[in-house]
Amino acid sequence: MSVEALPYTLLLLLGQFTAGTAGAVVLVQLRGTYEPAFIRICAWIVAGGAALTLLAAMTIDPRDEIGGYALRDGLMDPIAAVSLALLLFSCAYVYFIRREEGEFLAVATGATSLGLGVALLVMLASLVDGPAWSFAGPLLTLVAGGLSLGLITVAMIWGHWYLVKPQTPPEPLNYLILLVMAVLAFEIFATALNAIVPVGQPFESDALLAVDLPENPGFWLRVGVGLVFPAVLAFMAYRSSREQSMMSATGLLYIAVGAVLAGEALGRGLLFVTGAAV
Repeated sequence: MSVEALPYTLLLLLGQFTAGTAGAVVLVQLRGTYEPAFIRICAWIVAGGAALTLLAAMTIDPRDEIGGYALRDGLMDPIAAVSLALLLFSCAYVYFIRREEGEFLAVATGATSLGLGVALLVMLASLVDGPAWSFAGPLLTLVAGGLSLGLITVAMIWGHWYLVKPQTPPEPLNYLILLVMAVLAFEIFATALNAIVPVGQPFESDALLAVDLPENPGFWLRVGVGLVFPAVLAFMAYRSSREQSMMSATGLLYIAVGAVLAGEALGRGLLFVTGAAV
């Protein structure tokens, strides 16, 4: 991957993390079986992700191509605007979620944050969909990767509640881990689809590892470390949680968070090298 692609890789990664975490937080809030303090912590993470996404969008110098990879013109300003709106609504979500009388407004601002996160992913997919086989390719990967990052992060944070409140029932953690495994399965499908379908606009890249996917070691690292490994860890965490070994489950989720994050970063970098949204 070329140095020029690093800011855009970071923007994609931050955008999908923020949108995915927003979705996970709204889900656990609506489910109603999680501690209010836990939801507040996760809401702060969404606001922090939105702030970093806005910072990345505002500091990127708009370009129409990176090392031969074509980018769609005129989208950086709208992306920054949506990131700003996401930051404002996520901060409002943090505010209302702390007020007992603001439950309806908390749900409303949380849902709006989620909607803005989805809009952000759509715009980011449009930004990079030129060489890809279809707009659906990067969109599928960004949505699946965002949900993986968001859900596994939220599950890892929730695992800490069992360390201070051992009497907490295991079902809420079991539920989150099952969702993580389901989303990872969906992301494996999306990655396989994007790897199999030929790119729409082949291009020449002089970046490191600029070879076809079957011969690209970065691709196999992305699949092994970023998808298969965390899926195995999530299954082990689920078994540990079912046996009420919450410390082991939380430790496994810690490792899984790092593996998913590394895999997503590698996958977004490979997009600018191969044109495949893996």
